[in-house]
Amino acid sequence: MKEVQYISNVDNFLIVDDKLYFSNGKEVIDERGHSILNSPLSLQFLNYKEPYFYIPDIYGNTYLIMGKEVRFLKDIFIKKVISDSFLLVSKDKKTAIFDIINNEFHYILNSRIFKFLEWKEKLFFKNKNTIQGIEIYTGQFLWEFPLSSLGKWKNSWDEERDFEVYKLIGIYNNILWAFIEIGGFIGLDIKTGELKYRISEYHMGKESKLFFRSDYYLDNERGKIFGLAHIFIEIDLNQDPPFVTQYGLQEEFEKYNIKKANDIAEDFVVQDNLLYFYLAEQLKFGVLDINTKEIIYVSEPIAVVERDDSFTQLRDLKVSENKVYILDSNNTLHIFEREQQ
Repeated sequence: MKEVQYISNVDNFLIVDDKLYFSNGKEVIDERGHSILNSPLSLQFLNYKEPYFYIPDIYGNTYLIMGKEVRFLKDIFIKKVISDSFLLVSKDKKTAIFDIINNEFHYILNSRIFKFLEWKEKLFFKNKNTIQGIEIYTGQFLWEFPLSSLGKWKNSWDEERDFEVYKLIGIYNNILWAFIEIGGFIGLDIKTGELKYRISEYHMGKESKLFFRSDYYLDNERGKIFGLAHIFIEIDLNQDPPFVTQYGLQEEFEKYNIKKANDIAEDFVVQDNLLYFYLAEQLKFGVLDINTKEIIYVSEPIAVVERDDSFTQLRDLKVSENKVYILDSNNTLHIFEREQQ
């Protein structure tokens, strides 16, 4: 791949329909250089779900953009676009459904939520030490799963700790999958909340199975969960019980003269049969073939501007049809294009 462009002063960015949109903190700009939003307040991250862009500022307000129309929603933080007419939002430290057309709120929870999944007019979320399910438009309670039922774990000081949800991964065959930090994976029946599967870490002599923090991704077409650290994790959900395979990647990395790959970022991108990842401190990105479990590409270190007061590293990666976008910690966006074979 070849770096074809770089853009300075980029806080964050999005790829929508293979088109680039980025923010410099006060303005959102498209790939043609046209401004689609100017804000007097500092903006946070960019979000998009058809047909809306939604962009919060640092004070808990949100800009909602559809085409040339921009709405400023004061004291409203959009969590997700449910449909053209309804938004899932945080307001007054509560969770609500906002009717955009009638400008009406319907509160469904008396607290804010941070880790959640929306699926077929239902909402599944972490609430303190439970996972709960509700009807999204009415707030009607469906079920709750107490994490205390998983027991406890002990830290290095032999202190008992409760298990916590690291990520709600996705839903496959009516099973809600979650990664529990230190506790492995659990699969819950989405209708009842009943624990159907638990995939735990284990240690047996020389053999062990350890799960690492990763942006675990559920591929609904394959029926598999993928995770990446210095190993590649694949969980086949089509088997009963689901089958876990871990692939060591050290030999693969050594092909590219990488002795240690302990700075692989937790987040990655899956496109077709390829998984794109980056080594944050080594300033490289790479591509893993999901089918063969081979690393087929690792870039040279990306040329960055070093600063005296900080150490530059990579902090975000996105992929379009034929381009890879890498944002570094100096707010420079590097754009790479696949070279024609």
